[in-house]
Amino acid sequence: MGHQGGVERGLWHRCRAVADAVPLPEPFGIRALTESLTRLRGRPIELVPLSGPAHSPCGVLISTDRADYIGYAADTTALHQQHIVLHEIGHLLCGHTGDGAGIGEIVQEALTPGLSGELVRRVLGRSAYTERQEREAELVASLTLHRVLRRPRSAVVGQLAEGILRWGYGLGGPRARGAVRHG
Repeated sequence: MGHQGGVERGLWHRCRAVADAVPLPEPFGIRALTESLTRLRGRPIELVPLSGPAHSPCGVLISTDRADYIGYAADTTALHQQHIVLHEIGHLLCGHTGDGAGIGEIVQEALTPGLSGELVRRVLGRSAYTERQEREAELVASLTLHRVLRRPRSAVVGQLAEGILRWGYGLGGPRARGAVRHG
């Protein structure tokens, strides 16, 4: 395994520490999570639904002098939107930076009216990050969602689990061929 195994272990431990530090509101919801992170960080996080061409990024992080904006695809499922936002939160909490190449025009068209007068410090989307940063953000998102799903008393957990199972069934998952039993 050697050096590569050590790098992967380091990535896993870093992401686990970031995900474990995310304050999970009860009941869990993305808006409640961003409000909690806003209080914790002392800096607003605002969610912005985005519509765009098929080649546009499904998520984007925009930092201005006033707030951090997380843009997410408006034309996808609620579960996918949640994962997109958690992914962008992962970038934010990991302190990732990038050059924003290739997404500035898309974001500017979608957000210019809402950001007029604000100094945009950073515009980041999937094309702006390194492969390692993308892996970190994805792992933080997955580990955070896993923490949510492990909490049995959350009302949202049942909805999320049901959504995940339906998604798996639609992809030919193990129960896709049989009847879904509730109980």
